[in-house]
Amino acid sequence: MKAVTVNTTKAKAAATAVVVGHSKQKLPTALTAIASKMAKDDLGSPQVVHTNNQVFILLKPKDKPELVGGEAWRVMGDELMKSLRSQLLASCSVVVGGKQCDVQSLVEGIVVGDYQFTACRSGKAAKRKKITVHIPGYAKEVKAGTQVGDCQNLAREVCDLPGNLMHPTAFVKRAKKEMQGLGITIKVIQGEAACRKANFPGLAQVGQAGAQPPALLEMHYKPRGKKSKNSYAMVGKGITFDSGGISLKPGAGMWKMKGDMGGAAAVLGAMKLIALQKPGVAVSGYCALAENMPDTKAQRPGDIYQARNGKYIHVDNTDAEGRLVLSDVLTYACEKKPTHLVDAATLTGACLVALGSSIAAVMGNNDKWVQQVRDAGQDVGEELWPLPLYSGYRKLLDHPHADINNIGGKYAGTITAGIFLSEFIGKNVKWAHCDIAGPAMMGGSWRYYDEGNTGFAVRTFAQLAQCLSK
Repeated sequence: MKAVTVNTTKAKAAATAVVVGHSKQKLPTALTAIASKMAKDDLGSPQVVHTNNQVFILLKPKDKPELVGGEAWRVMGDELMKSLRSQLLASCSVVVGGKQCDVQSLVEGIVVGDYQFTACRSGKAAKRKKITVHIPGYAKEVKAGTQVGDCQNLAREVCDLPGNLMHPTAFVKRAKKEMQGLGITIKVIQGEAACRKANFPGLAQVGQAGAQPPALLEMHYKPRGKKSKNSYAMVGKGITFDSGGISLKPGAGMWKMKGDMGGAAAVLGAMKLIALQKPGVAVSGYCALAENMPDTKAQRPGDIYQARNGKYIHVDNTDAEGRLVLSDVLTYACEKKPTHLVDAATLTGACLVALGSSIAAVMGNNDKWVQQVRDAGQDVGEELWPLPLYSGYRKLLDHPHADINNIGGKYAGTITAGIFLSEFIGKNVKWAHCDIAGPAMMGGSWRYYDEGNTGFAVRTFAQLAQCLSK
């Protein structure tokens, strides 16, 4: 599926890419006027020029305030790949330098931008021309950028795979394959009976009607040598297909609900990236995996069950299933006593209403930790915006027959979902909840993404491990 390779060798290539403003190489006369106009923003990026039997691609990072944390360079990497493919060029040498250049982000944009999901295509559509990009002199940045891009694309691929091919059993199998040889310890609890016996009733409730049994996947990383006093846990919602259950979703566009596992996919991609980067902090990743289906075994609206922490939950709407699978796993993660906990979930449509498709929501029980999560996202180009866990809205989750209802009504849906999850967090754990419903699934082209799943939060979660190492 990967059709681009980035290396650091000096080699003759079919094209030369020059980053305007970040290169000291003298340009042919035919290019200087074009580069000058680009430097003044009188011409956009990229510009493809054929001169003296050579092909030059002139690039310039866009100066836009929303392009934080290297995003301008990632976008530029995507522009480079689109130019190479449109010109049918198989190789390119990149000329770049200076203190302000961001080669790692450029490589991430090349790898992530060139991703296409072709696993279910046949014939010519399944085959993509291989392209090699040479960036001499930046071995560290090329290696790091390739690792980040590959791990983010892993998260995208498992979400893009259809529900008949990527279900809880297949996810577990893929995780074991991806973590092989990386020193990650894996534990799996699978099946409705096994989940109930291990006291994960929410996971069993949601997954009991699925064609594939629900599963809890645990992954643990332990650093070698000097270790931080912090410990870090990540939890991801992994609904490999969400029909809504008995509270059935509308049929139009339901196929996109194969991507309702974006949180678990982000944890998987981040866990592999963490294993490759080797930060000095212990990290645990938990993926709550289930199919939410209507069947004679499906949970019903009105069902009440007792969660792992003892609270009784009333299931008002079976399409609010993400918080049910997360609740027990969050409780379980807290039982392991991490200092810091973060979860990711494509949890609420209300989040898109509040923040649109480009920004995720973040909220939690510790303002400093919530800000640290947002800062980590800013550092790597993923935008998260804080929302309040406003205690006055807790009453919206009241129910006369149970301790808590699984939906909170028409308004403030993202916040009431966060409040619901907060009831399952240990007192001494710093926790942040990331509702990634917007940026995890793109309905069209955006920045360096085509329509489909983005792997959002992989970079943020791995960056947090680096922060907690210090």
